[in-house]
Amino acid sequence: MIPVEEALTTVLDVSRRLSPVTVAVEDALGKVLAEDIRAPDPLPPYPASIKDGYAVIAADGPGEYPVITESRAGNDGLGVTVTPGTVAYVTTGGNLLFVSLKISSFVCCDKTKCMHSSILSGPIPDGADAVVQVEDTELVQTVASQPKRVRVLVKTNKGLDIRPVGCDISKDDLVLKAEELLGAAEIGLLATVGVLTVKVYPTPTIAVLSTGDELVEPTCKSLNRGQIRDSNRAMIVAAATQHKCKIVDLGIARDDEDEISAVLDKALAADIDILLTSGGVSMGDRDFVKPYLQNRGRVYFDKVTMKPGKPLTFAEIVTQSGEKVKKVLAFGLPGNPVSCLVCFNLFVVPSVRNLSGWKNPHLPRCSSWLFKLYHIW
Repeated sequence: MIPVEEALTTVLDVSRRLSPVTVAVEDALGKVLAEDIRAPDPLPPYPASIKDGYAVIAADGPGEYPVITESRAGNDGLGVTVTPGTVAYVTTGGNLLFVSLKISSFVCCDKTKCMHSSILSGPIPDGADAVVQVEDTELVQTVASQPKRVRVLVKTNKGLDIRPVGCDISKDDLVLKAEELLGAAEIGLLATVGVLTVKVYPTPTIAVLSTGDELVEPTCKSLNRGQIRDSNRAMIVAAATQHKCKIVDLGIARDDEDEISAVLDKALAADIDILLTSGGVSMGDRDFVKPYLQNRGRVYFDKVTMKPGKPLTFAEIVTQSGEKVKKVLAFGLPGNPVSCLVCFNLFVVPSVRNLSGWKNPHLPRCSSWLFKLYHIW
C-alpha cells in the first residue's frame, strides 16, 4: 500500500506522451499542439481602416472634396488612387480577427490600437495616408448625376486610423506555441492565418470492462435475485469520452478466470493505450483481474492509502504485434461506483492528460481551512 502522492507520481512517470499525428484543423479542438505555428503571411495583408470614414491625404487638411470611390471589402477601390484634392469612402468589415485573444504572442505596431480594432476592414486605396472618421465630416448635397462630395471638418495626421500591413501579425510570426491546448479561439486563429492541418498529440484509446457475476446490462427491465445493473461501465465510458478519448467497450465479463483472460487478451490486441477494468481487484477468491495483470505485465501498486478507492491496481503491459511494440497502461478500478469514479478522476485523468501532451496534467487544487467553533457559556 502506498500514499496517494506516490501513486500519482508513479502513474505520471509511466504515462509517456503518445507520438504526434497530423490532423485537419476541424479535428484539432481539445488537442495539444506538437509544433510551433508561424504565420505564412502578414495580417492585415493590406493597409486597413480602423474606422468608418474617408481615406484622405493628410496634407490636404479640412475642406470640401469629391468622393472618388468606396472601399468596403474585397477588391473595392482596386486600381483607384487618391490624389490631392480627393477622398475615398472606407468602412470596417465584419470578419473577426482572433489576434486580440492571443495578442501577447505577437510584436504589434500598436497593441492598444490593434486590440481595439480587431475587425478586418476595407483596404485603404493607394495614395491615401490617413482616415477621417465619419463623425468629423459632413455630406454635401449634390444632384444625383454628380459625384458625391464630403466636407472634412478637422485636420488629421499622416497614418491616423490606418492599420499598416502586418500590424497584428507579421509574416513568420509565432502565432501558437507547441504544447498549447487548442480551444475555440486557437482554432479561429489557425483559420485566420490559413493553416489547414496541424501536428498534435492524440488522445488515448481506452478499453473499458466491467467484471462481476451480479452485473447485467442497464437495458435489463427486470432484475433477478442477486443482480444489479452495470453502472460503472456507462459512467467510465462517459467520463473518458468527456476527455476526448476513443472508447473500446468490452462489455461485462463474468467472474471466470478464463473468460476474463480471453476478453483482456483480445483488448490488448486491439491497439489500445489504456485498459480500464472495474471490479476483480480486491482480495476475494473470484477476483481475477489483479492476477491477470501480474502475469501479463508489471504491477506498480495494488493498494492506495485512501478511502474511497483503496483497492486500486496500476500496471504496465508490453504488447508486441510483428515488429510493433506497445505499452498499455492498465488500471484495475474498484467495483464500488464511488470508488471507481474517484480513482478515475485522481489517477486516470492525469494519465490521459500526460499521454495527450498536456504541460500540466494535474487537476486544479485549492487550499482550505477548517475552523472549530467554541461556545462559551
